[in-house]
Amino acid sequence: MKARVKSPLFMYSPVSVPLISPSNLYSTNIMPTVQRKDLDNTSAIISVTLTRDDLKPKLDAELKRFRTRAAIKGFRQGQAPMPYIRRMYGPSIFGDTLNDMLSQELYNYLRESKLDVLGQPLPIENQTQYSFKIDNPEDEYKVEYEIGFVPAFDIQGLDKNQSFERLTVSNLEQLAADDLEYARKRMGKRSNVTEDIQDNDMLKIAVRELDGDQPKVGGWETTISVLVNTVADEALKSELLSKKHGDSIRLNARSLEAPKEEPTYRKYILNLPEDDDREVGDWFDGVIEEVARVGVAELDEEFFTNYFGGRINTREEAIEELKKGILSFYDVRSNALLMREFQTRLMELNRFDLPNTFLKRWLGVNNDKLTPDQIDAEFPAFADNLRWSLLRDRLKERFAIEVTDEELREEYGRKVRNYFQAELPAHIIDSSIDRLMQDEKEVENTRRDLETDKVFEAIRSLITVTDKAVPSEEFHQILDAVTKKSETEQSADASLRESVE
Repeated sequence: MKARVKSPLFMYSPVSVPLISPSNLYSTNIMPTVQRKDLDNTSAIISVTLTRDDLKPKLDAELKRFRTRAAIKGFRQGQAPMPYIRRMYGPSIFGDTLNDMLSQELYNYLRESKLDVLGQPLPIENQTQYSFKIDNPEDEYKVEYEIGFVPAFDIQGLDKNQSFERLTVSNLEQLAADDLEYARKRMGKRSNVTEDIQDNDMLKIAVRELDGDQPKVGGWETTISVLVNTVADEALKSELLSKKHGDSIRLNARSLEAPKEEPTYRKYILNLPEDDDREVGDWFDGVIEEVARVGVAELDEEFFTNYFGGRINTREEAIEELKKGILSFYDVRSNALLMREFQTRLMELNRFDLPNTFLKRWLGVNNDKLTPDQIDAEFPAFADNLRWSLLRDRLKERFAIEVTDEELREEYGRKVRNYFQAELPAHIIDSSIDRLMQDEKEVENTRRDLETDKVFEAIRSLITVTDKAVPSEEFHQILDAVTKKSETEQSADASLRESVE
């Protein structure tokens, strides 16, 4: 069974190193001479040096290429004198050429070094300033960058010595019986009764607004519909249960349901038009005009055919069929909770270092709206999310996990069929899949979910898992607690995540 509940940790992907733009020469460059000086086990200074002789062949070629292709007023194409080209366009071509060479060499070094670089290289402060005189270039051009990277590590905690408990429900039989009773009530026949009122009855009460103990002149009159077991005021509910069709009752309309916002109360309880701003009191007297009751369907052929589609013939078979659906419901949530435990344990056992100082600086450069205090406050959660992302990527590599386009289409097909809850022609499913897959962001989210499913199964195959049955009420309490904790974690570094997404 797949774990369909998303991991509560933010699945962060390291940002690729961009090439440098000519307008920002000193913030991204590299050359034939590249040196690295490690600051610690997670950050380093990369120095890239390009000499005049390194630059000249490429610069001459670019000048010739520009002369051949440029349409310059006053000259036939390709015939403008080279001294004119050098004087008018030389500094720009010089800057572009230098920048391209620096960018390519930096990219090549980072690729060949096989470092797991995080973010983008950042120029160190107080860089040497250079001129771009094409006829008198500097002897050399040197630019220094700080980089942050992930130190090498082997994933710990993937062996049979690691034991986990997977929650299941202990009262499956009772849940199935409850579902069957609910189904019988849904399929039961509706009838109007006059002799009494029961907890699950639906009432229609014709009411008129009161002024003290008397009907208000010109007051509001309406018919209120209410399900007895949803009445918020217990005293009013008890009084309703003592009545029958045709009886009179005096009530506070606000006591019928839990407190609601005023517009909701006026629209759905008092049935007032949205543009009616009259003041209406809370007290009404009324008459119970209708008591509607839905009976419980018999466990007969009609019920089994209508509810189960004819596959079921007995109560025992119905219980077993319902148990399948309940197990599927809880399996998804059980696996999500177990995946959360996998994450927590792996994070505890693999606390590798991150280039914290570099990352904080990079976040500030990446988004100038982030303040240093904001970065410091959200960084611990951001770092945990980043660690899990890196662990997850290593797990994907270790287990050779990938999601094919065919698997994506199968998943979207499952979503389409679940949505319509009906057998659809193949061409309708295919066209729906094509339409849904036009949303690139949603496709990426679906791909990530499928990858998480595969990571979950791969981890589970290597460790020890035992089922622990608990009552469904306890199961939901645990699930709710984890969900709330996850929501808190998700918001803990929201600004930093948004700045890199």
